[in-house]
Amino acid sequence: MNLNSRQKLILEKLLHKYEGSKTYKGENSVRQTFSIAPTDVYPKYNDDFEDVNSIEDFEKELKNLESENLISTESGNQHVVKILANTSDDYWLRVRDILGVKDRKLQQQEERDFYRSFLSKNSIIVDFCKTQINRIEADKKAAYPLEESANIINLLDYILSDHPEILERELSIEVLHDSKLWEKSYRTKVCKILYESGRFNETVDGLEDAKEIYDTILEILNVYKNPSYIYFKGSAKIKFVDGRILDVMQNKALALPSTEVSDIDEIDILNKTVMTIENLTSFNRVRGTDVFFLYLSGYHNSVKQVLLRKIFDQNRSKNILYYHFGDIDPDGFYILDNLRKKTGIDFKPYCMDVENLEKYRNYTKPFESNDIKKAESLIAAGEYVDVTKFMLNNKIKLEQEIISWMNPEISI
Repeated sequence: MNLNSRQKLILEKLLHKYEGSKTYKGENSVRQTFSIAPTDVYPKYNDDFEDVNSIEDFEKELKNLESENLISTESGNQHVVKILANTSDDYWLRVRDILGVKDRKLQQQEERDFYRSFLSKNSIIVDFCKTQINRIEADKKAAYPLEESANIINLLDYILSDHPEILERELSIEVLHDSKLWEKSYRTKVCKILYESGRFNETVDGLEDAKEIYDTILEILNVYKNPSYIYFKGSAKIKFVDGRILDVMQNKALALPSTEVSDIDEIDILNKTVMTIENLTSFNRVRGTDVFFLYLSGYHNSVKQVLLRKIFDQNRSKNILYYHFGDIDPDGFYILDNLRKKTGIDFKPYCMDVENLEKYRNYTKPFESNDIKKAESLIAAGEYVDVTKFMLNNKIKLEQEIISWMNPEISI
């Protein structure tokens, strides 16, 4: 049967009414009839200024459906006032066949079974699936069509797994078999689920731009828009598994693709101090006669964590000192705390103290609402209490670029 889109819409709305009724749920002992108003599918039907020919076309469409015993109509004042579903026993089966849809109960059961099949996955996936199951059991639609949900789950499953660094287009090809589909249809949805899971709150707290939040979360999970690099300078000898040797020279910056970190066999640090730097400007500015510097780019990812652990483990006997140089603000201390916890290395703060806040007070910036919240959390946790209380009491913070610009020579 060749029906146009409006005729199908009529049947869809009637079916929707039926499947939302007590009759369909088996809760009604009274035989119900199901109807819609013409304006439900043709809003301008009763408009005095509507084109007469358009109204006639609509009424012909209704007559065509009536001739096929798919509807009946009631009229008044020479207009159709009600469109009613047929009451025959096989009517809804016939309507579903015409529309190419399944029985709602059967479809809901299939959807529940689908989501239940992922309840042993990562907790973020489990929470997503449980939310959809709860919606279905409350007789609501799942947040996404089944095919879309399958792609979302597959993307989450890959992103949350222990995978090598991957670029976003590569991720799209790997999971969706289309280099552009991730960016076009899934990036925002997947990142929103990751963000709302709460797992990354500590890292992105204070970030207000959704793009920055999503970029940060993906980078933590080793997913990048463009290849990432680790910047370092100092005195070191790096030996790769294939026998290559890289001599790192004092104060001569080098960048190594993150993908090559796993190929490092040995890294011999020839300085007495290792210092991680939060911001690239400061990394480029600072220098030291006996310091090995690494640029972190804010929160470190798993690749940088591996490199730092390799440095620490392979140079234990040298009693190297480990420092972190970052912004003197609550987020800077969150980054330091995250660095210490994730690497297990006792990094000490460098120049992140009250003395430097007072010294460069003319360059400080005022606190924002998210700074107050983070500062209070740090104090409550007993972390970096003196400097944090000073920041909170004076409502000031300082970017590390000021310190590295005024005092680029690092000596410890």
